[in-house]
Amino acid sequence: MLLAKLTKLPEQAIIDGFKGKLDFYVHNTIPCVRKWPRSPGKRRSPAVEARWPIFAWAAANWDSLSDAMRLAYEETASEVFMTGRDLFTKS
Repeated sequence: MLLAKLTKLPEQAIIDGFKGKLDFYVHNTIPCVRKWPRSPGKRRSPAVEARWPIFAWAAANWDSLSDAMRLAYEETASEVFMTGRDLFTKS
């Protein structure tokens, strides 16, 4: 995958003009651009498909956490540049 670090992101009109060709994003406060990601096709590897139920469980259970638990995940995640939901899913 080709990747380039930028000094700053271009204007939104320029980003919109490259939709489907280039992916502009910020990684750890560094503006970057890469070739637009392509779908690997309809089928996924057995190892990838085996993990789907785990992510489905995490997605469903995030909404059932108490407000206090969600806040604790959000506060912890903010220290490592993640969202609380991402941290919950990874844990």
